[in-house]
Amino acid sequence: MKGALRFALAASGIALAALAQTAEKPAEAGRSLAGADLRGAARAGANFDGAVLTGANLTGADLARASFRNADLREAYLREADARGADFTGALLSAADLTRADLRGAKLDGADLSRASLASARLDDASLRGAFLGGATLVKAQLSRAQMNDAVLSGADLTQAVLAQAVLVNASLGAAGSGQQGPSAANLTGADLRGADLTGAGLVSVILREARLEGAKLAGARLGHADFSWADARKADFTRASMGWSKGYGADLREARLTEAVLANAQLEGANLAGADLSRATLEATNLNQSNLKDAVFTGAKLHNVLANGVIEIPAILREAR
Repeated sequence: MKGALRFALAASGIALAALAQTAEKPAEAGRSLAGADLRGAARAGANFDGAVLTGANLTGADLARASFRNADLREAYLREADARGADFTGALLSAADLTRADLRGAKLDGADLSRASLASARLDDASLRGAFLGGATLVKAQLSRAQMNDAVLSGADLTQAVLAQAVLVNASLGAAGSGQQGPSAANLTGADLRGADLTGAGLVSVILREARLEGAKLAGARLGHADFSWADARKADFTRASMGWSKGYGADLREARLTEAVLANAQLEGANLAGADLSRATLEATNLNQSNLKDAVFTGAKLHNVLANGVIEIPAILREAR
């Protein structure tokens, strides 16, 4: 029993010594801490650049301002870790557990977070430019003002996540093709995207049911087959967005800008389009039954075989196109 205790203490000493050495020296040390239990051993501002930490346990660790540039953290445990302002640029974090981790202001540019768990994690003001989050779990994650340009979130679960004022220019959240909804499309059911910038984003087959999109920028976004039924998209900008075969049952699109948007075969039954601008939009076989079109603008719109039964204040131009 004493021998086992001495061995355990010695092993802990080796791990701590290796940790201290890694913290003092940058990536060239090339040390491996794979599978190590580093709870309570890590310290704020530590340097783990290039370190191998696969399967390491950093649960609840103080990693504020620590550097993990190009480190290997695959399947590592960082639940409830304090990683505010930490640098994970280019790090491998696939299948890592970051549940309820505090990553506010952290840098994760180019990081691989595929299949990682970030449920209820704090990522406000974090930078995830070009990060890969395919299949990641971000349920109830906080991503307000996060910079996510060119990030890949296909297949990610962002149910009830908060992305208010987040920037996702040219990000990819949709399915690879234009087919029906599949496992490769992100789930943003009930997500808060108020004021978010999704200009040119790939959102094919994405689920945005009951999402909050007030004032969001979706100009040029690819929303084919997407489902934004009952979403609140008041004053959202869908200029030149591709929305063919999308579903927007009961969506609130009051004063939304849909100029030059393509809405062929879109299902907007029961949607509120009061004051919306659909100038030069394409509506072919579009379903507008039971929708509210009060003060909606259709100047120069391409209208053909539009369904508009039970519409509130149907414009003359639309009445003639039915």
